[in-house]
Amino acid sequence: MRSNRAKRAKASLLSVTIVAMALSGCVTTQQDRIGANDGSDACYQYRVALDSTGNYYAEDMLKGAAIGAGAGALTGALAGGNLKSALIGAAAGAAVGTLGGYWNSRMQQGRDQAILGVANDLDAENQNLDRTQVALDQLVNCRRAEIARVKADYKAGRIGKPEAEQRLALIRGQLDKDYTIASGINQNIVKRRDEYLIAADNIEPGSAEKIRTKAAAKAQTKKKPAKQTATASSSQVVQRTNTAFETSERINAATNSIQQMAQKEATLDAV
Repeated sequence: MRSNRAKRAKASLLSVTIVAMALSGCVTTQQDRIGANDGSDACYQYRVALDSTGNYYAEDMLKGAAIGAGAGALTGALAGGNLKSALIGAAAGAAVGTLGGYWNSRMQQGRDQAILGVANDLDAENQNLDRTQVALDQLVNCRRAEIARVKADYKAGRIGKPEAEQRLALIRGQLDKDYTIASGINQNIVKRRDEYLIAADNIEPGSAEKIRTKAAAKAQTKKKPAKQTATASSSQVVQRTNTAFETSERINAATNSIQQMAQKEATLDAV
């Protein structure tokens, strides 16, 4: 009995430690992510705006992974009684805490409340996705304008080749930083999007595949999400999930364009 209690106590401590490590590993300050403003970046304000939108996607759903990891570690340690078992359990728990965890947690309230809750969450999701897309588009447009300005100065003979190359090299470095920020946000958006797709598929079977197929077939203008009503229908959830998916695809495309700008546009070869 004493041995079992000791195992449980050790497992509890280990699970808490793993959760703490998982959470602490994700903590960064905005200054760490965006770098200091030394006055050399004309687009810095747009980078700040983009990074600020990322806080939303790093919360809520991702917390389930850390909690799941702790529970998995506890189960694994109790079953195997050693560190190896705990780490295996932590990995399994993390998987349970992420994929499908959102819908499962919503279903604890009952199906009708779950559907309403998902619809409300999607309203907030779509509002934040719109903010992110606007911020990302502003940043991309600003970088393109800076690149065009350097090339115009070079072609007009206002600056020589060495200065033009130096200025473009600085912009490429800024684009690399932009991409790191944008891709980190984009990864979190995709994780959340997949959770909403799972929820939509549980509410209306087959809807996730239809949404993915539709988005792959066309990239049209944004649709406004349906207005919230007192009770949400399955079709409203699917429509809002579709809106979120299409916006996330545009964000992904804009994120990829940052890399392309650094590799192709921000060079004198492209003049």
